[in-house]
Amino acid sequence: MISIEKILEKLSKKRSQSIKTAHKKYKENNSMSEEKLDRQLEGAVNKSNNSKDIVKRNRFFGLVIIVIVTAPMLLAYIMFKTGWGVSSNTTNNGELLTPALPIQELQVMAEDKVFENLFSGQFFDEAAVNKNSVNKNTENKSSAKKWRLLVPVTAACSDVCQKNLYTTRQVHIRLAEKAYRVERIILSLDELNPTLLQQLNNEHPNTLRVSSRANLFSQWLAPANIAESAEQYYYLIDQEGFAMMRYDVSHTGQNLLDDIKKLLKFTYDK
Repeated sequence: MISIEKILEKLSKKRSQSIKTAHKKYKENNSMSEEKLDRQLEGAVNKSNNSKDIVKRNRFFGLVIIVIVTAPMLLAYIMFKTGWGVSSNTTNNGELLTPALPIQELQVMAEDKVFENLFSGQFFDEAAVNKNSVNKNTENKSSAKKWRLLVPVTAACSDVCQKNLYTTRQVHIRLAEKAYRVERIILSLDELNPTLLQQLNNEHPNTLRVSSRANLFSQWLAPANIAESAEQYYYLIDQEGFAMMRYDVSHTGQNLLDDIKKLLKFTYDK
């Protein structure tokens, strides 16, 4: 017969073995859970790091875009304010006026403000100019968007004055099919004598004439720090009504023609 002691001993061993097995399984399960948790934590950390890297890259590219957009504007502003980086060598032959002078600010004798009308897209009134100088069959009275040559004339009209009139007339003729885009304006700064008036009518027909005074002309030139005799220079006025270059007898007709052709090439034709 099997004694009770042996039965109890066997039960004790089985229980002990069961406890060991259960403990072992518990440890294995815990180990697997810890490994899984570690993997999850590692994945979360990697994801967080990746997100941070993406944010950093986005910030970097955002800053690059801002620099690309703002740098040229900032550079242009610095160059405009200081003149830094602007070449002193220009390709134009005429002398640039700084600042450009708005022709509307030049006071003229015509009561209906011929310059104001001329550069605002309106027709100029024949009553504002010498009627003998206007060709009623041409389109010179229309289309404000033209380049213009302003030639000051005094009562004496010296050799310089005569040469300026001649040069601007010949250049206008040489523009040929592009001549309609340029208009000459004779600016009388004195009461012209009949002989000079007849000469202007004969040698410079179809040319717009307006009247002002020498002191008003000097006031108009003042912002550009120009001190000169009234008829020493003639002026090139852009399509918006700003005198932007001046010429004197040292400039040949070819010099003026080259400048005008270049400007006509790169500006609108309306």
